[in-house]
Amino acid sequence: MDIEKLKWSWKKYTSELKEKEVKETSELKEILRQKSQHALTKLRKNFLIEAGVNIAAIPVLFIIVVNGLVMVEPLKYYLSFFLVFLVVMFLIFLYRSYTRIYRYENFRLPLEEKLEEQIFALKKFMRKYERISYILYFVAIIFGLLTTTINDPTELVYKSVFAIVVGLLVFFVAIKPLTKYYLNRLYGRHLQSLRQYLDELKEITIDKNHSND
Repeated sequence: MDIEKLKWSWKKYTSELKEKEVKETSELKEILRQKSQHALTKLRKNFLIEAGVNIAAIPVLFIIVVNGLVMVEPLKYYLSFFLVFLVVMFLIFLYRSYTRIYRYENFRLPLEEKLEEQIFALKKFMRKYERISYILYFVAIIFGLLTTTINDPTELVYKSVFAIVVGLLVFFVAIKPLTKYYLNRLYGRHLQSLRQYLDELKEITIDKNHSND
């Protein structure tokens, strides 16, 4: 009788212990879910701010090129439309990257899988953003060179060498580190937060599996 009672008590104790572990695991996952949502909300805000700035830049670029550059009349408009085209293409890039990251909010995925997909999409976006920034910088140098030599082509060789030397110097000293800082400020810190929450989530899963063994 005492043995049966002891068995029943032990069974009850282990059952309660498992229920407690399950409850604690669920609570921890819910905390991580809320934290990840908070990070994604801040990330969304930065996407929208950047999109707004680029939209506002469209008329500004057009006015600066048309009224500020001394060029042959048709070339002003060609250049302004080309710059506006670049901004619009960048906005499309932002939008597509945004949808790739946030589409998983509409999927019924486990939190761990959702975060993995979003982290991958965000890393890919940041890599492309960095490359695009560098390409646009060198495109700007080329256009600057063309606009300053179009009225006097004899200076093209001299100014080309000067532009290459100064452009590369500015690129490595300022453009590259500033781009990395800007990306980290706007997007990188949220990427680190999501990585941290994912790592914590994986630790919870590992601890749960060990407790079940």
